[in-house]
This record gives sequence, structure tokens and C-alpha cells, in this order.
Amino acid sequence: MSRYDRQMRLPEIGPEGQARLAQSRVLVAGAGGLGAALLPLLAGAGVGHITLYDPDIVAESNLHRQTLYRMSDLGRPKAEVAAETLAALNPDCHVLPRTEPLLSDSAAAAVGEADLVIDAADRVTATYALSDLCHAANLPFISAAVTGRAGHVGGFCGSAPSYRAVFPDMPPTLTSCDAAGVMGPAVATLGALQAQMALSVLLGLAPSPLGQMLTLDLASWRIGGFR
Repeated sequence: MSRYDRQMRLPEIGPEGQARLAQSRVLVAGAGGLGAALLPLLAGAGVGHITLYDPDIVAESNLHRQTLYRMSDLGRPKAEVAAETLAALNPDCHVLPRTEPLLSDSAAAAVGEADLVIDAADRVTATYALSDLCHAANLPFISAAVTGRAGHVGGFCGSAPSYRAVFPDMPPTLTSCDAAGVMGPAVATLGALQAQMALSVLLGLAPSPLGQMLTLDLASWRIGGFR
């Protein structure tokens, strides 16, 4: 257990918490910028099972923020490369890569097998769909979004309101990193916050991140919190 010694020294984790992480099953939608930041943190912490959905391939224009990948990975499916990298990082973490979209038919079954769902897909339509499924299943849902140098991250569903309850209306104009641009450190910061929220939920730490949201604006250097 020397791999996890530093985090097990925390009294709120210890051997019991580490065993809890090893038994946890997490569904992650997206292996892009957010996923590239949060996935190594989950694997490094000892999360036992990750099911990873991403239909895209590694592209050179993404490497400035998707630092999980290398030039030699160009053209390969992100989910497969991520699974290989995480296995090399921590063989205790079993990653099941899915190179197809997480569509409505498959999403319900995938959500039903998880203890926690993380939305790192950077597609607001997927966010609403996953939140609806998690709300119906009473399952914790961690979601983040970022464009430019700003974004938000929050814990929804489970014991907290759903994403739709907080944001009833889908934005009239859907933006993407491809169209609006984005900086890597902003994405990595929000991805790391997603990982911390996810680990806190899996470990049952108090206060829970469920029902809380952080906004981050690295253009004006402002951080806000909502509960």
C-alpha cells in the first residue's frame, strides 16, 4: 500500500477509505481536456474501475490542453490511448474504453452500473441527458464546462438538485472549444476540481460537494462558489 501512503495518512481516508476507492465504479464521459486532467488523478488515487466513453481520435490541435496524449498517438482513439496510459500509471485501476458515443440507449445501462458519473464531454446536450439519468437513478453527477479562460464545476443529483434544476434552459447558442477557443490551464484546473469532487463523493467526505458549484474566471482572477 506504499503507493497510497500519503493520502492514507489523512485521517478521513485511511485504509478503509482506500479500500472504498478500490471498489468504486466510475463512469466518465469524455477523454478530452477535462478528462485528460481528471483521469490520471482518479487512477493515481486508486479508483478501482473506470468506464470511459469517447468516440473521438487524438488530434494535434488538441494537444495544448489534452496532455494525456503524445504526438505518437495522433489518429488513435482517445479512449484506448487513455486506458493504456492509465494502466501504465496504476495497474490497480481497471479502465474499460468505449470508443462509441454515450447515446441514450447505452447511457441508461452504463449509468446503472456506476457509483458516480462524471461529465467531461464538453457537450451541453450530453450534460443534460446524463443529469436526467443520474437524477432518475439517484446517482451523484459531477459536471464541468469551460471556454476561453472561464468555466464552472459542480456536484449534482444524488442528494442534490439536478443540473436541469440549476440550469432549466439549455443555452440558446451552443459554443465549443473549437469555435470559441480555450486555454489549457483553465481546463486542467476545472478537471482537477472534478477529480477532487469525485473522490470526495466516493469517500463520503464532509462537507459533500453535491449541491455546490464553483465558478472560475482566470481572465479576471475570480473564483465564486454557490450552494
